[in-house]
Amino acid sequence: QNVQSQDSPTPSFSAPWFLYEIPDATPNKAEICAEEAPTHNPSATKIILPEQGPTSICIDFPPPFGWRYDKIIRGPCANTCCEGIPLAVQDKFSGVKYPEWYVPGTNAIFKAPFYFRGDLSDGDEKEACVIKDDGTSVLVKGKITNFNPNTNCGLMKPDELQKEEPC
Repeated sequence: QNVQSQDSPTPSFSAPWFLYEIPDATPNKAEICAEEAPTHNPSATKIILPEQGPTSICIDFPPPFGWRYDKIIRGPCANTCCEGIPLAVQDKFSGVKYPEWYVPGTNAIFKAPFYFRGDLSDGDEKEACVIKDDGTSVLVKGKITNFNPNTNCGLMKPDELQKEEPC
């Protein structure tokens, strides 16, 4: 089990996006997204959704595409943050396996990317305990990346070199 492997099949791009609900029958959703963007502080991060609330986003793709409105599926969750899966690539998520892990000092066990929520910033240090196949746990240290201030969610990227220490 590779604790470093937290990559998901979500496309890695840096298009700015924000959570926003537009009724299905509304025409010109892309135009509405463009109009609303200045008041919603779009963030160019991986799509990580809160566990509760809207699952639709406005996203600004590079030219010539521009603003688009998309429904997103909630994937695996940890610490009230969930993988945001665009409908167009949902089939790439079948069979994706994440290690079981928990935050040191807590009881909740996750089988999801190393998501954290709260008053965070990119570069903040975090820790997770990964449960190995033999049932023991090892400490994994890393730094927050892809923090989105609109959702207060970020992803811990494990440090390159980890010495195996128990949790």
